[in-house]
Amino acid sequence: MTFAQEIAARTLYGEARGETDDGQRAVARVLVNRMRDGRWGNTLTTVCMWPFQFSCWLPRDPNLKKIISLPDDDPMLEKLRGLVAEALASTKDPTQGATHYYAVSMIKAPAWSAGATLCGQIGNHLFYRDVK
Repeated sequence: MTFAQEIAARTLYGEARGETDDGQRAVARVLVNRMRDGRWGNTLTTVCMWPFQFSCWLPRDPNLKKIISLPDDDPMLEKLRGLVAEALASTKDPTQGATHYYAVSMIKAPAWSAGATLCGQIGNHLFYRDVK
């Protein structure tokens, strides 16, 4: 497991730990899609740490303390590491090329979703591509 994959697994923990396996797999795929797109850098670390992209890394987000202090042997983290590795190795993309998502629980859709292509809903997230 590389440092970048570890950061990605912790991002998944902060963003999707309450999701089903399919939902977590979809968020992992968004990380990989962003890396391959290049707009957010060309490594998983830069994708995950890109400013204001994943709320779990924001200083005021309560998830930040959780993902930083999470023990390396946490069973959920182990599972998420596997999903990151799977997303990197697989050509299957359940998100249809999505580079963005947001939780359906949000009261108002984010401004970036206007004009973007909706790829579908997986778990409690809506997935989008072609976001300008």
